[in-house]
Amino acid sequence: MLASLASLSYAPTATAGPTGSYSGSKSILGEQIAATLNFDSATAVDVTISGAASVNCKSEAYTGTTDLSLTNLDKSGDCVHDALASAPEKVTIEDVKYDAGSDTITVTAKASILKVSIELAKSIVEASAAEAQNVQYPTVAEHAEWFEAFKTKFGKSYATPAEHKFRFGIFRENLATATARNADGEAKHGVTKFSDLTQEEFKAMYLGYKAKADAFGDAVEEAALPKLKANSSNSIDWRTKSPKVLTPVKDQGQCGSCWAFSATEQIETNNALATGKLISLSPQQITSCDKTDLGCNGGNTETAYAYVKKAGGLEPATDYPYTSGTTGRSGTCEAEKSEEAVSITGYTSVSKSSMSEGKMVSQIQKSPMSVCVDAEKWQTYTSGILGRTCGNQLDHCVQAVGLNTKGGKSYWIVRNSWASDWGEDGYIYVQEGINACGIAKDATIVTGASTVKNFSPIEM
Repeated sequence: MLASLASLSYAPTATAGPTGSYSGSKSILGEQIAATLNFDSATAVDVTISGAASVNCKSEAYTGTTDLSLTNLDKSGDCVHDALASAPEKVTIEDVKYDAGSDTITVTAKASILKVSIELAKSIVEASAAEAQNVQYPTVAEHAEWFEAFKTKFGKSYATPAEHKFRFGIFRENLATATARNADGEAKHGVTKFSDLTQEEFKAMYLGYKAKADAFGDAVEEAALPKLKANSSNSIDWRTKSPKVLTPVKDQGQCGSCWAFSATEQIETNNALATGKLISLSPQQITSCDKTDLGCNGGNTETAYAYVKKAGGLEPATDYPYTSGTTGRSGTCEAEKSEEAVSITGYTSVSKSSMSEGKMVSQIQKSPMSVCVDAEKWQTYTSGILGRTCGNQLDHCVQAVGLNTKGGKSYWIVRNSWASDWGEDGYIYVQEGINACGIAKDATIVTGASTVKNFSPIEM
């Protein structure tokens, strides 16, 4: 949610202040932000903003003639403060300056980490900024400022000026990509921790699904599962269930081991449902020890399950911690049978085609499930529901942990393995019922999950 805005405090000057109406608009990653300030007097201004934030406030108190300060901007109960506080984006007003020579006002604001300035020009009559002005676009200087904010937020640094210049160029290309994707009118796209990577680099480092023949033969879908239509009665969110069946969002790091994480998370969940004990298990064991798959170079959940069944079980994450995310290497197998915590007997395919997404609606009432998806557009995803514009060429494996059928468009709640500083606190919402992102093409659960005899789990 939006943070409250900081009040501006500037001393008035002798310069004559603004009079009448000033309007302007700016396109930020494809979303038009429009603003109109209509000055009623030397101490009151009407504020209208549309876009990420929607504000329509009359007679707001202000001080100053060159540097303008909305006097109650940081106080609950003030119209502008409360309107911005309920907006979907984190927006703050940083600065409002009036230039008497050009008779223009420059409003500087910050949306998340993106700082922008919008110039408002004098309007003969009060009108929307879109009608009164040509749309402005961020400058190269603003892009450079965004890049610095991106580096600070995500702890990025580059070895040489040439590398810095190259990454800045990629960053700007990804801004253009996010802008184009926002034009689709679905989920929101913007700056993420992957914004300095080419699409090829992103795919190589963070995706990793590789289709193979089913590990236990040509698995068929669970015949007993009915196909259900999503409705208000089958909305469910396993994140809120007690006792817990989901470990916290994990981070695969710079390794294409998503398939190992998806399999591990599903084993954790099915074991918790079977035993009442939630144990954080080791994706590193699968990444390093499953020789059918390719470690950081990719794999799939079915063959991961086959490895776990054959090995006899998975160790806890505390005994076999994950290291491939920082090294980018699969590592050498160091599994110890004496430390195995959870075993399985096999797996069940919930859905293998778009025609069976209704079976997923049935299964999600019983448990979360591993799903593999097309995550190409996830590189720029920041929030909202991704649907018809998502592809269906599977390249990433995750876990579906809920189904929201309330509020119009129903969607899957999907847990990713890119840490909680991506997407919606580590999650993404994928539209239900249209096989968005290919989500129904490879959905599985494990069978026979149980805690290994004599293992004493530590409850989470």
